[in-house]
Amino acid sequence: MSLLFENGRSVVKAAWALAISPKVAQLSRGKTSFSDFQGKEGRLFVVSLEGKIYSCKYCQTHLALCEDIFSKSFHCRRGKAYLFNKVVNVSVGEKEERMMMTGMHIVAHIFCVGCGSIVGWKYESANEKGQKYKEGKFILEV
Repeated sequence: MSLLFENGRSVVKAAWALAISPKVAQLSRGKTSFSDFQGKEGRLFVVSLEGKIYSCKYCQTHLALCEDIFSKSFHCRRGKAYLFNKVVNVSVGEKEERMMMTGMHIVAHIFCVGCGSIVGWKYESANEKGQKYKEGKFILEV
């Protein structure tokens, strides 16, 4: 059984699946704005995006729209990374302090809800004033 919910740019489908995190999706202004889609009774909601998208390289679950890129000038251990304003179909891990090239940050890994792979991280907070713009944004490794 599937449930379809259309909200302009995306279609939400409910399907039975194991969840990585027990959080509930938060919606704002009719669009999905946060990216953890665990519903009641183990039902996982996966957002299908329309347009130019970035998806998980392992299972092709949609993660972000091209138009939500904030910056392409980031790097990670494995190569290039992009900073996004918002992502979907990820669960957020535990917060941890991490020293990066731009200073100390509190970040959390983000995991694909389709396959559980680490796809990047979320900036929770930055210590330096010049880095505060990253707070609440997401890095996807490309």
